[in-house]
Amino acid sequence: MSKDFSELFPNQNKRQKDFQCSIGFTMTVIGSKWRAIILWHVLQSQLIRYGQLKKSIPKISHKVLSQELRNLEMDGLIERIAYATIPPKVEYIPTPRGKSLEKILQELCVWGKKYFK
Repeated sequence: MSKDFSELFPNQNKRQKDFQCSIGFTMTVIGSKWRAIILWHVLQSQLIRYGQLKKSIPKISHKVLSQELRNLEMDGLIERIAYATIPPKVEYIPTPRGKSLEKILQELCVWGKKYFK
């Protein structure tokens, strides 16, 4: 069920047109208020359920968490696994494309720990 993540990102042309550099493009992928934090939790767990994610990020609303999970999935950074059970069970795992951001997010975390008071 694995997808090929070497393909372009959704809206890649618009994202590239908006910025003159690769940092700007990268920020369109991970730069929302919550996206990098959600991806960080998925990367740290390797497999995480929706409820666990919500508990890990208590200040995020259900609506925003759901939207950002969909965006991360559309960008090929995470994969959603839905089980046909009652109650419904959904798990998220990082894709190879998502895993490729792990070192970047680790460095952001180190930098933040240094300056966050």
